[in-house]
Amino acid sequence: MTLNNISVSQYIVGKLRKAIIDGDLTDYNANNRNGNNFIYPDSPMIQILMKNKNNFPRISIESVSQSSDHRLGQMSDSYLMRETLKITCYSVRDLICPINTVTDESHAYVTGTSEYELDSLPYSDITAITGTKTGVAYTFIKNTDYQVYDSDFDGMRDSVKWIADTPDNGTNFLVSYKRNAIGSEIVRLLSQNINEFFRKNWRLNFSENKIFNYKLLSSNPITFEEDSGLYRWEITVQFSTFDGIETT
Repeated sequence: MTLNNISVSQYIVGKLRKAIIDGDLTDYNANNRNGNNFIYPDSPMIQILMKNKNNFPRISIESVSQSSDHRLGQMSDSYLMRETLKITCYSVRDLICPINTVTDESHAYVTGTSEYELDSLPYSDITAITGTKTGVAYTFIKNTDYQVYDSDFDGMRDSVKWIADTPDNGTNFLVSYKRNAIGSEIVRLLSQNINEFFRKNWRLNFSENKIFNYKLLSSNPITFEEDSGLYRWEITVQFSTFDGIETT
């Protein structure tokens, strides 16, 4: 099925929803959200959504302005169009989402070396450390066998520090850990990810449907709304198109 002359905002919503499905963008709250869609071509009904924090993060895409410059040549009926969109990412104060998860990062244990820095920093919490103790597979216990540790005293916990039972010398231990973010950071990351997606993909995947340029005009946090506990980040973007978008 082909749709003729759909709006740019509808087209971009479709592209972002597909990017979530394809894994090109991340829905940080996918495990808790009811339903898959959280990107819409309109302004959301915030008061209703805020009855459940798992409705967030939420993204709205609204048309701000549209201009038509001129026909593309004397014999052409097509016009050069520029459409400006406002893309707003919403989140709430008490929402905490994992934004990065590392599974079974391997480190070789050497007797006498107690501190081991993790590869992906910063991180929020270690979920498991497994390895071999006295020749037997073993799950080590946090705050009993090891601690999370700030090795360079810069305020960021970056290492595992062994304090009691340790892996066997010369064996590898596997660390699984995650990085969490609260609402204010989630909206910033989402906006950053959307801009990166557009910059990388408009030329490769949008041009067949007559979008041939992308420009980021602004990217800013909106003042925190204390009464509602709502975080917002707003980006303004512009697409250049012909006077009709077709999509299949």
